[in-house]
Amino acid sequence: PAPAPLSPDRLSALEASLRASGVLTEEASARLVYLDDVLVPELSVTRSEPGLGCYSSSVERLPAHLAEVFGYLPDGVTDDLPYSPSTSRARTPLSALSGPSHNVGPYNSQSAANNQQGTGSLAALNGLHCASVAVVDVSPAASSSSSSAPASDLGPVHVVRCYDSAGPGGASHPRTIVNVGDGASARVVQRVVDVRLPPPGVGPDDVGGSGASAAPSTRDRPRRSPSLHNGYTQVRVGAHSSVSHSFVDESGGAVEADVEGDADARRREEARRDYDDTLFETVSAHVAGEGGSYGAAVVDAGGRGRTRVCLEVHLMEEGGSAAVDGLVMSGGMQRKEMRTNIHHIAPGCTSRQGQRNLVGGRSAVAFKGRIRVEQSAQQTTSEQLARSLLLNEKSRVWCIPSLEIIADDVSCTHGATVSDLSEEELFYLRSRGLDRETSRNMQLYGFIDEVSRSVDPSILGTADGEGLRKRLGERLMRIIPRGERQVKGEFQSS
Repeated sequence: PAPAPLSPDRLSALEASLRASGVLTEEASARLVYLDDVLVPELSVTRSEPGLGCYSSSVERLPAHLAEVFGYLPDGVTDDLPYSPSTSRARTPLSALSGPSHNVGPYNSQSAANNQQGTGSLAALNGLHCASVAVVDVSPAASSSSSSAPASDLGPVHVVRCYDSAGPGGASHPRTIVNVGDGASARVVQRVVDVRLPPPGVGPDDVGGSGASAAPSTRDRPRRSPSLHNGYTQVRVGAHSSVSHSFVDESGGAVEADVEGDADARRREEARRDYDDTLFETVSAHVAGEGGSYGAAVVDAGGRGRTRVCLEVHLMEEGGSAAVDGLVMSGGMQRKEMRTNIHHIAPGCTSRQGQRNLVGGRSAVAFKGRIRVEQSAQQTTSEQLARSLLLNEKSRVWCIPSLEIIADDVSCTHGATVSDLSEEELFYLRSRGLDRETSRNMQLYGFIDEVSRSVDPSILGTADGEGLRKRLGERLMRIIPRGERQVKGEFQSS
């Protein structure tokens, strides 16, 4: 049965909460808003016209070309790659690439398991339980249509997943499919946010905004069942087309500050309602057309106790390119993980990845970045760099970049750095009249701003006004250590 519509009070509260936090913007050419995995049509702007289809569909009603996409599982579980019908390449299964001496073999073999992200089973679980699919289907607009702008002129498409912070918890399995045809382009923004809705009969004036601004009131509410977000996003990029994809997680409220030195703060963090919640997000992108381009900006700034974001990009046709920027902000006693896999299959492709981790409190972050260049992917250019800042001696980070190169005509680099803030840069700023706290905050804002600039500008905003930049700054203030550091870790600049 169809879920009951929201009452007028709850709908008004939801709209007020999303507008207050800048989630509902007028720049979006289309928008899908879900509350607890149920579409809210009153706040959504669907499109069904030449050049752009943006709608929510049941699994059974998906068009044939998208139903085929829906059945694909990552991590090599589905062995047949989605080659374009017009491809001139041999349709080699994933397990046979670079064979017979260097192929990974079936997905359940040991050699394949060593390189997997652990997303195959989660994606299968998503396919079993997802209630609806958010569809973004873009192609060049028909030239005879005067009512539609060309696909290249379309504004961003927003897919917003909202969770009621006062809800009962439980599991959610959202699915998103982005299909961009030959010669088209798209900007897609995915957001995961909290909202605070009143129970039935309570007016919208009794609620606040989403994200960090909504977090404090959730601390005094009764404990509820832990929640699980198990999302799966699939992206297909056609020939000479481009996709700009932003994924931003701001759910889970705000972490407690000063847990590294305050036992009471640690107890409050462990008692926080969102501390037991988990977020898994799997993004699987296939650049399946010649000259296709995929750009991703992934920001994990949420307050759930455990999160893991996994992204894989397959460059399947000559001239394809990928650019991936990631930011993880962790504090309190969180455990976060970012896993990436950039897979070069065709020759003449390029990829670039920049990862930034900002780790404070007693939290721990792990980054595992893998680049595999198949024997067929000659003249590949690829680079990867992970930079991490540890804000105190109680936080932990693991960076594991890896290269697996079978081809012999490539230019590939990878690296990782783990450090504290530069004392020389702090000295420079303080010599210009700034105090130590202001100097430190300026460095940290600069560190995260380099990645945030790659996020779609429709949600970025400014540090002083509404938008993602401001909220990232607010979350940053909750993980920055207070006062001077008394103990220097071995990673700290001397």
